[in-house]
Amino acid sequence: MSKTEEMRSSAQVETAQAEPPLALEATGVSKAFRGKRDNLQVLNNVTLTVRKGEFVSIIGPSGSGKSTLFHIIGGLVKPDAGTVRMNGTDVTGQQGHISYMPQQPALFPWRTIEDNVLLSQEIQGSVDQAARENARYWLDKVGLGGFEKAHPHTLSGGMQQRAAFLRALLSPQELMCLDEPFSALDALTRSDMQRWLLNIWEESRRSVLFITHNIEEALLLSNRIYVFSGRPASVLQVVDVPFPRPRSEEIIEHPEFIKLRRELSGWMREEQLKMQKVLKG
Repeated sequence: MSKTEEMRSSAQVETAQAEPPLALEATGVSKAFRGKRDNLQVLNNVTLTVRKGEFVSIIGPSGSGKSTLFHIIGGLVKPDAGTVRMNGTDVTGQQGHISYMPQQPALFPWRTIEDNVLLSQEIQGSVDQAARENARYWLDKVGLGGFEKAHPHTLSGGMQQRAAFLRALLSPQELMCLDEPFSALDALTRSDMQRWLLNIWEESRRSVLFITHNIEEALLLSNRIYVFSGRPASVLQVVDVPFPRPRSEEIIEHPEFIKLRRELSGWMREEQLKMQKVLKG
């Protein structure tokens, strides 16, 4: 058996051994925004799932509606059609069911790092001494030990992103929606954050839906990748990532990884060109 076949077999065994219930099921989601002259169709019959403890990524051309889907999942925007179910319950149009991390850290400058991390629990009214001790444990785990009483402006961009991620991680909601959280970072810091996120997720195994434009990042982190078409977005491809866990950065040099990266790049390039033609014509 080849090395590639061994990796696929190991990943399939891992999947078969544990088929956890669905944390998220978005079914037939469509959305158009009404303008003065025409409607702008953004999402077209999008269906995707995230199982409990699964890391799922979405990639697609810029402006294809990925963030709009997050807003629908989070209940900020109501779909024109389709449903959003979490843990089997219809929550379409309801807020408060996800933890969300945007592209920028969005930390409150007047709050300490510890208090920023505990914000979601504070909103839920559950901040006690045990919660603070747990936050300090995780701050130390993510390399922010000693910065509990610091304010955001004293931290580097990567450290602020870690604090923002930890705030999402410690929220009581099962599903974490991460919207291109590393896009504003330089290449070296981004690589460090990818490695860091991989290690932290391996320990916590939270359910994650992750938007990224970085194909290598998606392959390194994900169990499954949804490839979106250009606007209006629909699901163009679904890729089950065949590499077993735990993973290391060395996987990016594997021939199967390189092959998948080329395939995904080709699909993305085609969709980007289609969108450019639509915008021009």
